[in-house]
Amino acid sequence: MPLISAKSDFPQDVDALTALHYQPLEQRYLDDLYTLWSDPAVIRYTGIPQPCTWEQARHKLLCLQQSDGFVILQQHTFVGIIGCPAIDRETEQFGLFYQLKPDFWHQGYATAAVGWMLNFMKEKYSHPILYADVITANTASEAILRHFHFICQSQSEPIHYAGTPAVIRHYKLRLREQ
Repeated sequence: MPLISAKSDFPQDVDALTALHYQPLEQRYLDDLYTLWSDPAVIRYTGIPQPCTWEQARHKLLCLQQSDGFVILQQHTFVGIIGCPAIDRETEQFGLFYQLKPDFWHQGYATAAVGWMLNFMKEKYSHPILYADVITANTASEAILRHFHFICQSQSEPIHYAGTPAVIRHYKLRLREQ
């Protein structure tokens, strides 16, 4: 399958960000995904409780291949992953997630990737509804969701996450009014 290119209005380094490509999840990215999902800096903001083993990463990849999931590439460099697994395909409800290598944080890559993913979902589905859960310590991700007009629907009671008190906020976005 050919690479899918992105154009973005958001980033600081426009040339780097317009050079992003999105490739459907494939086995050949397993080593990159293993590196991503075994990095404590990355998983502290996800629902992954501890660094993944290679076998766990392989299993996650197999599961995510059943959804609208993509690796994010800059030329041939692995940047991260983004996807919208189905919550309920019939009612077009999906979760949104993304994880980037720390080298690509705070540079506009996540914003560009989320913008691309929202456009992809709008083109593929009639009335998609996206949900995203964010731990409040991840202020950058909350800012990205608000940038794209996700609305906070609720938040969890304080929990202990990775040994630290935390709150998880639940966001929602209707990509088209019904």
